[in-house]
Amino acid sequence: MEEKRIHQLIERFLDAETTNAEEQILYYYFAGSDIAPELMQYREMFRWYSDGMPKMRAKQPSITLRRILGFAASLLLLVGIGFGIYRYQQQQKEYAIYEGSYIIRNGMKITDISKILPELKATEQSISEKINQQNNNTEIPTI
Repeated sequence: MEEKRIHQLIERFLDAETTNAEEQILYYYFAGSDIAPELMQYREMFRWYSDGMPKMRAKQPSITLRRILGFAASLLLLVGIGFGIYRYQQQQKEYAIYEGSYIIRNGMKITDISKILPELKATEQSISEKINQQNNNTEIPTI
């Protein structure tokens, strides 16, 4: 008889037609250990309701994707800053080699190294080619 009554109460509960007293009967029934095998599927649900419906939290991984992306972005930013500093230092070393250099164009003296550096390098390249050409012409042929 009781099992038939529990079946009816479950149906009414699922249709939202039970009273508080009837719900208490269901909570008490499913809190016990003498539950009919065909009703075991409802056990966890009614225990959850009887416990006051605690919030269910999804288990969050210890390292979230947002943290990984934040770390990667920070690392990329630091590498970029480091590379920029390295390039700046290399440029300053290169400019130090040509310190005091200038060119005269249209009667104007230009001393801005960033403007004259391409011409200085082109001049160095052409001199280097001429020296190599002279060395090739003065080689002694072997017998």
